[in-house]
Amino acid sequence: MVKKFCFVGIVLVLILLSCSSVRVMVNYDETVSFSNYRTFRFVSPRRQQNDRPGAVTNPLITGDVMREIRPIMESKGFSEATSEETADLLVVFYAMIQNRSDYVPPTYTVGRWGRVRRTSPGHTIQYREGTLVIDIVDRQKREMIWQGIGRGVLDRNDPAENLVESVQEILESFPPQ
Repeated sequence: MVKKFCFVGIVLVLILLSCSSVRVMVNYDETVSFSNYRTFRFVSPRRQQNDRPGAVTNPLITGDVMREIRPIMESKGFSEATSEETADLLVVFYAMIQNRSDYVPPTYTVGRWGRVRRTSPGHTIQYREGTLVIDIVDRQKREMIWQGIGRGVLDRNDPAENLVESVQEILESFPPQ
């Protein structure tokens, strides 16, 4: 009986973790008029990864992020410049993956005559959390004018789906109105 409750508890926690969506935080310079910008360019992946400790340097992930960002930026009226020198905006991004753990405390029930019984032991759940940071930089001023951060639990079966969802949710509020 105790094993059954323990198993049910673990399954419920795993379901909740797998259903959790991306948490997005956005910050931007309110004095900037984003309507003045027309073009963007990605900063070279080698340049942007070098100064970020813990950043994922997988070229496949970098390519996936660029493929997701490009059509979203174009759908918002920006066109991709041919070089960094001709772009109005520079898009800098990086991803980090961290192993995390959560402790689920034991559960207790009260039976007949007030007897307390532990129905499931406490246990630790291991999971991987991904963070994607997208910075938009004014090329001429070399100042960050917008930043979006998405954080969520990675799906073990399809982490690429997390990436697609993260990029879409982060860029949903770009440019600010």
